[in-house]
Amino acid sequence: MGSLKRVPTKLVSIMASALIATAISATGSIAADLPPIVELPPEVVPQSYGGWYLRGDIGYAKARVDGVTYFQGASQTGKFETHSLDNGWLIGGGLGYQINDWFRVDVTSNYHAQVDFKGSSAQNVACSDGTVNAICTYSDNGSLQITTLMANAYFDLGTYQGLTPYVGAALGGAYLHWTGPENIEYHVAGPAPAVTALDTHGNRSGWRFAYGLNAGVSYDISSNMKIDAGYTWTQISEGEMFGFGRTSGLEGTQGYHKQLSVHAFKVGLRYTFN
Repeated sequence: MGSLKRVPTKLVSIMASALIATAISATGSIAADLPPIVELPPEVVPQSYGGWYLRGDIGYAKARVDGVTYFQGASQTGKFETHSLDNGWLIGGGLGYQINDWFRVDVTSNYHAQVDFKGSSAQNVACSDGTVNAICTYSDNGSLQITTLMANAYFDLGTYQGLTPYVGAALGGAYLHWTGPENIEYHVAGPAPAVTALDTHGNRSGWRFAYGLNAGVSYDISSNMKIDAGYTWTQISEGEMFGFGRTSGLEGTQGYHKQLSVHAFKVGLRYTFN
């Protein structure tokens, strides 16, 4: 057999380079033919809606009463010239259900601390004892305590950085307890009257129809706990306010009021069982 001729080193180097170039070209061609890599979206875990919750609130309220009127004798009707209610605190609580991410309902009861009623049934009039040219003014001061029981529906308007604004409406009733005003006659001008009249009117209590609107925002403290700050406007229907004075000898209701509105600012906690 003849001897093999040695392949030149330079030729081997050229052939190796050609093979590497061909492999790279083929790899690039195959990669170009592959479909683009599509990144799958993250798995969406369905959110569990619903759940019972308890709530507790404290707040500060301003009440306003309209149109205080009263009977003078059997049929003649007078109207208070001035009347106002002081501001007061409230405390309340309720039970609710989160139906879905946007809608929830609850039943709440709020107890409004007793506030003073200040009014005047007449100003700068003749004194009751008939003293000539004597001028008197009547002060009629009592108090009011309110307890509400309301069914509420809320629309949660989405959650942003843990904050969830909401609006809502309410329907229910209010129990009003009026402490009959004390009627005091003050001498303001002219000869002093012989006596200063003092009388106390009978109390009046009862349930009234009520409705209202709610607005506020809640913040997620944890997955189960929210802090809630809101405003509530409640309108209460008209009704009896006080009885006849005890010295009048008359029975029944003497004083009435028109609608009563309550503006309340509240802060509280909601705990969800889920």
